Amino acid sequence: MEGRILLIEDDTVNRRILRERFENAGMKVDEAADGQAGLDLANRLLPQVIITSTTLPDMRGTEVAQQLRSVTRTRHIFLMLLADEDQHQERLSGLELGVDDFVASPFDPDEVTLRVRNALRRASSTNLTDPTTGLPAGSLMQEQLRQLVMQDPEGDWALMRFRVTNLGPFREVYGFMAADDLLRGVTRILAEAFSHGASSNDFLGYGGKDDFILITEPQRAEAIEKEVRAQFEEEVGSHYGFMEREQGFIVVDGKQVGLATLRVRSVTPQGEGPFYDIRSLSEALAG
Repeated sequence: MEGRILLIEDDTVNRRILRERFENAGMKVDEAADGQAGLDLANRLLPQVIITSTTLPDMRGTEVAQQLRSVTRTRHIFLMLLADEDQHQERLSGLELGVDDFVASPFDPDEVTLRVRNALRRASSTNLTDPTTGLPAGSLMQEQLRQLVMQDPEGDWALMRFRVTNLGPFREVYGFMAADDLLRGVTRILAEAFSHGASSNDFLGYGGKDDFILITEPQRAEAIEKEVRAQFEEEVGSHYGFMEREQGFIVVDGKQVGLATLRVRSVTPQGEGPFYDIRSLSEALAG
């Protein structure tokens, strides 16, 4: 099963045990040994699941949870607490903060793996996150756009769409798994660029049909686009064979098709708005 897990745990034995279980289950694992490093990775990588110990060297696990839940771009992430002490109080504090699951130490690593796997399946089946990119999708993204037009139709925000072009022909030549790898690469590039100077209201989601949706401050839009384009152009060739990379195209049904590119569109209430419903917003974004 695909999935990206972030472990925030200062106990190296616990990290090693959980990493082995998750990797054996086909998941990608990132690690942090303290709360601040974990928060930095969470904002940069946007994993699908975060597991944090309640006792960390620099802060409580509940403080990590509070910060994750207070930021729009990490609010959707499945969050599990590993309680080391005072389990009853930690459980109550976690529930108040919106933590999704709670496991007491000493824990059964197989049980933790099953809980995480079930959480990933539920998120995918209920149309909350995209199974390939791990980003908010479907109803979660629609709700974010709905809040934007209902609460702040003339506000100081920019809505950006990053569309990966020529991915259909790429799928025909290289297959669905290779296309999914390319989309995950774009997700990583966007999340990395998005994390630089991010605000608490920033949002990154997947709109389907090879479209990524970003909400940020207008003054950040140009810099994000520039960084994402540069990194995409640097990396996209690695998804192609040597010959196709050198000639700059692939051949599909006897026709030459260019390599994948990014098409970017950005709208603001001041430029193309104001927007009072999702339809007008979507039409402006479509250009």
